[in-house]
Amino acid sequence: MASPVPLNLFPLLHAIGNTPAVCLTQDIPGDEPASLLLLGCGDVRHILFTSYMNSSSGDIQAAGNVCDTRNVLLLTLVVDNNEGVDVSILWDIYYHLFVDDKSLSVLESQVKKLYRLSTSLRHWHKTKYGRFLRFCDSKTLALVRDVWYSYIHVSDKAAYTTSFRNAIQTCLDVKAVASGSGIDLSGVRSAAPNGVQALKDIPSLHARYWKNGTTSSGSKAANVHPNPTLAPLENGSSLLHYATDPLLGFHLVTAYTPVEPESPFYREQTAHGNAQNAVETARLQFNTWSQAFKSDHKSVTVRFFAGEALAFCHTMQHLEATKETSANLFRSFYQFDTFSLDGEDYALNGVAPLAFDVIDTSNLIDFLGGINLFIATSPLLRKKASSTLYAESLVKYVPDVDVLLEDLFAGHFPTLSILLGVFPIQYWTNASAVANSEEQLMLDLHKSPTGHGLNTRNMYNRTLWKYQSPIWLDSPEGSSCPLIKFEPDNLALVLFGIYLKMFMNEDVKLILANPNREMIQRNSCIRYHRGSFARFLAFIKSRVIADWDRTISTLITLIEKDKILVVGQNFLHELYSQLHILGVYSDPAFAKELKYDRTTNDFRAWKKLPELVSITVEIPRAKLSIFTKIPRVKLGKPYMNGFVQSKQMVWQSLFAVVQLGFGRIIASGERSNDSFAVTIVEDHSGWKGKSPLIISFVVPSAILLAEPDSTTVGMSLYHTPTTALAFANTLGVELIVFASDLGNESSVYISKQRPNNAGIPRISKPSSIGEEPEKIPASSYHVTLTAIIDVEKKIIDGFTAHIAFLAEEAKECLKRQNMIELRQISACSLCLIIERQSLEIVINFPAPVQRANKSRTIRIARTPPVAEIMVRRAYKPDRQGHPDYIYPIFLDNRGEPVAWNIPYLNPNRLPILDTNRVKDFGWLVTHVTMMFSGKECKQRTNLDPTRPKPVQDSRVCFKDTLFSMYMSFARVQGQKTKVFGINCVHIGLQLLFFRSAVRIDMSNRTLALDVAIIPLPLDMGKPMRDFITQIDKDESITMLIEPDELKLWKRILPTFVERCREWKHKATCEYKAKARIPLSVDFRQPVLCTCGNGIFPPNFIPDCPKWESFSQNAVRGLIPLLFTLPYVDPKDSLDEETKARLNRCEACGAEKSVHGRALLSCSQCHLVRYCSPKCQRTHWKVHRKSCLGKSGGNPIRK
Repeated sequence: MASPVPLNLFPLLHAIGNTPAVCLTQDIPGDEPASLLLLGCGDVRHILFTSYMNSSSGDIQAAGNVCDTRNVLLLTLVVDNNEGVDVSILWDIYYHLFVDDKSLSVLESQVKKLYRLSTSLRHWHKTKYGRFLRFCDSKTLALVRDVWYSYIHVSDKAAYTTSFRNAIQTCLDVKAVASGSGIDLSGVRSAAPNGVQALKDIPSLHARYWKNGTTSSGSKAANVHPNPTLAPLENGSSLLHYATDPLLGFHLVTAYTPVEPESPFYREQTAHGNAQNAVETARLQFNTWSQAFKSDHKSVTVRFFAGEALAFCHTMQHLEATKETSANLFRSFYQFDTFSLDGEDYALNGVAPLAFDVIDTSNLIDFLGGINLFIATSPLLRKKASSTLYAESLVKYVPDVDVLLEDLFAGHFPTLSILLGVFPIQYWTNASAVANSEEQLMLDLHKSPTGHGLNTRNMYNRTLWKYQSPIWLDSPEGSSCPLIKFEPDNLALVLFGIYLKMFMNEDVKLILANPNREMIQRNSCIRYHRGSFARFLAFIKSRVIADWDRTISTLITLIEKDKILVVGQNFLHELYSQLHILGVYSDPAFAKELKYDRTTNDFRAWKKLPELVSITVEIPRAKLSIFTKIPRVKLGKPYMNGFVQSKQMVWQSLFAVVQLGFGRIIASGERSNDSFAVTIVEDHSGWKGKSPLIISFVVPSAILLAEPDSTTVGMSLYHTPTTALAFANTLGVELIVFASDLGNESSVYISKQRPNNAGIPRISKPSSIGEEPEKIPASSYHVTLTAIIDVEKKIIDGFTAHIAFLAEEAKECLKRQNMIELRQISACSLCLIIERQSLEIVINFPAPVQRANKSRTIRIARTPPVAEIMVRRAYKPDRQGHPDYIYPIFLDNRGEPVAWNIPYLNPNRLPILDTNRVKDFGWLVTHVTMMFSGKECKQRTNLDPTRPKPVQDSRVCFKDTLFSMYMSFARVQGQKTKVFGINCVHIGLQLLFFRSAVRIDMSNRTLALDVAIIPLPLDMGKPMRDFITQIDKDESITMLIEPDELKLWKRILPTFVERCREWKHKATCEYKAKARIPLSVDFRQPVLCTCGNGIFPPNFIPDCPKWESFSQNAVRGLIPLLFTLPYVDPKDSLDEETKARLNRCEACGAEKSVHGRALLSCSQCHLVRYCSPKCQRTHWKVHRKSCLGKSGGNPIRK
């Protein structure tokens, strides 16, 4: 396994998702079918919602667990469902803990049919379901079939019901210990961006669900049957997760926010109150999404795999590289079953994809760690600029965001992302169109004086990563970002720093320096073992240019001499073993001829003793009572080690790369024979059965020869603060669960192969990352990048670009010693211009670089003709010369636009906010205001009121204009603004935005403005001027901005159009003709192509004179809010002075109103406060110049 193995007595069943559904294809252009890989996504909410949002063909592969049985069952019911079946039954079957007679009858009838059709993989794939629901291997089908069988064969229904009710009570007991008695606020995110309205309902609905077992109002006496899809299996070991709640996977905002009658998901509010309205809203969405899937199912293929997600990924990598369907990897932590992708879709000419446009990893990063996750998944990304990888995190709030990133990625985040070869676009831009305001709201409520008894539990964050595209913004001829060259000693130092971070839980001094509860919990969550580090090194070896032998030799020396990790020396033999298996490094001891007694009756008598052997140990059931007698709520999650040590404890070697399982061992052959093998007959009853526990691990054979007659082997617990506190008194300091003499034939088995003749795991070299996706044209120069290392911090601090001039013409340009200019053309690209553009050399970097000249050094040599450019990596790109690096957009190798970091959406599928029925705009103003980070709020409140838009951070100014646009189009002030204009200082009117609707972007938990955009040309002509003149002055508003902000608007404008595009670019597209997007950011120059001009839905802009004529100059756009990232720029980073200012009267400084109550807020911007209407009137002359009111009601300036 890629990560440590926990002793998980009571695995939690994540049968129902607890975060709102997302559109899986929202970050790739929707023009073509997409291949998707879903890892750890328990239910089908994302699949159903994606079908609704983006009706197109595609291939979805899902790696999960027994939840596959529920998912296949539901999808077949959805496809079979006709008018004769009540659609509410599907909801009950999938979500209710208890069901009625009719629902149970439908469930059992469908399961019997599926069981009959699933006798074999070949048989299933010939059925009508098998055409779109496929299984990756025969064992997955067998496992699913076994669970289906358990659904319909219950021997004692009364005992079954009692057992289920007891299991529910156990869930509630676990929840009480894990979460306390406070009110859980985590469901509020499902009602975003108006989550505050759901603060009362969501917790009460959750409690009602667990009390009654249904989402229906009141207790239904008819719902008496346990839902077999959510009940524990026969062995009773799995436990439904205590946070399970059907409503959390839906978008409940429309239950609390009025939407227009013609809008999607509009429904008449019932008399049951908001709480039940939330349930009905979720049901309506479930039905709508299901119908969308049914309509599209013939163009969609969903493939299922039951097993460990990363093992599945590594096997697909191996299949791609070798055409072999097995990589000798075990299916899961507790199964001695090496799996093979034996389905016909993975045969030599199979149709199953092995590269993906989208990979969604759910929140596996919380358990497996970023390094494990990314080396398994990133090589599977398709070699396209749009390819996207998602990683979600649901962890307890950490005040220090750097600590959170270091925990998840075991090291310096930018350095790791560069080495891994994926681009964390949100991190580098500090921008997102996806809101996290509800997370901040929950945190603020928890911290507030009234927050006692409220539980935030986990903070949710979903990040997107892009394939490190070989085609970069504005790079001519598709120039690539080359692999990075390292000095071997520097690379070893960086890798050693990562090694220390991966195993920082072994740094006792660090733990003892701050032994609080958070530190103990943090260092008790183990994500890596030495096998993880070995796999990481194997991955990096193919990603860098370096003298690898010297690098690995230096690294091993650093590790061997390390004194920081207290048990680091104990794991050296495991590190050597795993490096040897992967071909990364072989310890010189492996090459030495071993001298030992070959006349024994054990492994020493083998004709050929391999460097590595497998040890399998049987642990008596009685030794496990220390775990089974502890209440499950107090057990925690201890991790297992294997060990080999001398009886006198003079030396000890630990092994965390282990395989566990229950069953009995069958030995074949003589122990002294080379063919001796171990077979394990598994007991699937697990912890509920009576079989012994079996542990197996690989060790260097040499350590067994040191003292064979006085060596012991066995199983121990991995040392963490929590396991030491819980078990040290019982198991001793070494936490040994079971130990046996090496020669004990009743408990210890030594073989060449792992159990069940499993060969050595085979991890293939990544085939995608590190290879050029297309042939790069021959060039007159060659660029190599060398990393600049900060040796103190052990991080990548910058790059040196070495440019070798190849063509004679290029060499001559350099020899003439004419002017040389270095120009930054994007955040990640520089252009070296020689002799007034006679030669332009584009240098691409794997991360943004600082724009300031002082951070760069240029060296030119004429003989031989070479150039070197040294640059520093940007730490905060938005503040180090790249404020416009927000939503990068560029043309791919077909000339088609590709937008990064902004979701592609079908606006017609988004609900329309009914602004005429909004009673209180407070939530909307709060949500829009959450665009601003703490530092940006400070800048915004310090705007100089004597100027229309001060020359300052253009990004803050852009957000300020965006704020005004939202307030105007949402009609917060009551004024029905239909047109919003952007007027540039000294230049004039530049852009017009015509309001169509304010839409609710449900899955991204925010709002979006559906508008028509007209960029005004240099020569508008009389018809256009007349059209502008006819715009009603009372229905228009304008903002006066600075030129820098105007350029930012123009750079971003194409992304607003592309994200909602439903038309195709023409062969004559201006983007293709000029090979750039936007066309220009200069004043009054064309910005957008004209391919989409005039293409609007009917009645898009009503009541606008001559709109039909002038719509040919307009294009549809969807304008999002622009949020900062909480782990880059926290919301609460205001200094004390600014915080105090925001809580005082802006005019007189009073801290309370004249009546002793809370201060009043400005009704337009809600940013400044006053103690009385008098102070507000007095201060208005000053404040209006920096408030929305400065432009409110003003006509567009002609």
